[in-house]
Amino acid sequence: MGKIRVGIIGGGISGTALGYHLSLYDNAEIVLFEKNAIGCGTTAKSAGTVCLFDDSLRNRYWDVRLYGFESYLKMEREEKGSAGFDKTGTLVIATSESVEKTIRTGIALTRAAGYEGAYITDKARIKEILPLIDVENILGAGYTQDDGYFDGTMISNTYARKMQKNGAAVRTMTQVVEIVVTGNKATGVKTSDGTSHAFDYVVDCTGPWSGFTGKMAGLDVPIWHTKAEAFFLSPPGKKLGYVFPVLKYPAFYALRAGDNVFICKSHLSMDLSNPMHAGQWDPDKLPSTGGTDDYFIEFLFEQMKASVPGLVESGLVSSWLSYRAEPKDFLPLLGKTSVEGYILATGYGGNGIIEAPAASRDLAKLIMTGESTPLLEDWAFERLLN
Repeated sequence: MGKIRVGIIGGGISGTALGYHLSLYDNAEIVLFEKNAIGCGTTAKSAGTVCLFDDSLRNRYWDVRLYGFESYLKMEREEKGSAGFDKTGTLVIATSESVEKTIRTGIALTRAAGYEGAYITDKARIKEILPLIDVENILGAGYTQDDGYFDGTMISNTYARKMQKNGAAVRTMTQVVEIVVTGNKATGVKTSDGTSHAFDYVVDCTGPWSGFTGKMAGLDVPIWHTKAEAFFLSPPGKKLGYVFPVLKYPAFYALRAGDNVFICKSHLSMDLSNPMHAGQWDPDKLPSTGGTDDYFIEFLFEQMKASVPGLVESGLVSSWLSYRAEPKDFLPLLGKTSVEGYILATGYGGNGIIEAPAASRDLAKLIMTGESTPLLEDWAFERLLN
């Protein structure tokens, strides 16, 4: 069987997960290009939550969530710390009957998979789990104890090591400066070191950069950037004194970061028609820290006053701004495009850590065997052209 040559652009969670899954095929010849270091860029600024349930990924895609979670648990069993797992549990707040229904379904799926989960209406119990919360205006909360969050940079580096062990090449500090298109087919890339590489498939795994990378292939990739503005807070008393769970409301989420609390606005609450929330900005201009907007600080404190008043007196330790790549329906762009041989694995938005393992598994299958899956059909590029 002849080799299938695949060039991957981007060494974040999307590119490395795909590279690993491709490397499981004996006839795959893979080169991954990353212009900086593996797992940097927006992957390094991901919160890394892979909760067994919440509203960030529809229950319809439960198997995607479970595959991601269990893939990372397997990593941790093989090598402790390789996925950076912090088992904090998750508390998802029901603020309306529709949210409550979503949570109850998620809890049922969690328990069916063999994990601990409960929907709690006893508000005293919710306060036991998270003393800082205001329970007066909520219906209840879903709670799981087995999940938490992972480290995207650690995962990306673990995937990169695994794919290299399987024979793939990883080229860091190597920027793709041109996608070679012959006729209407992507046939290779040129890189910043002056070399050319021929491929059967070129896969764009650049996330917020894919709008720019796509133009190299002559394709308009329809994504927006939504702002992931995150703050690290030092809670009153400096130390929490208990395990702060991943906390999810429809508009924001929070988790512990050592003795601090990380808090960020939910990507699903972003308005793509609002230029303050979304645009098509240059991610190369993102600062490593800071860059947040005043509007978000105001939003944040209003949310904390209403929902987690125990955090209002927190001190601000640091902040950063990142971009999420979002199609208009907030689902990824996976698979073939109108340019033959140019494939997308982008648009994961706020769910890259959750979605990348299952999406990459299916995309690798498509590239190596030509066989599609229902997931790829749901998340195909063509859906946005109608």
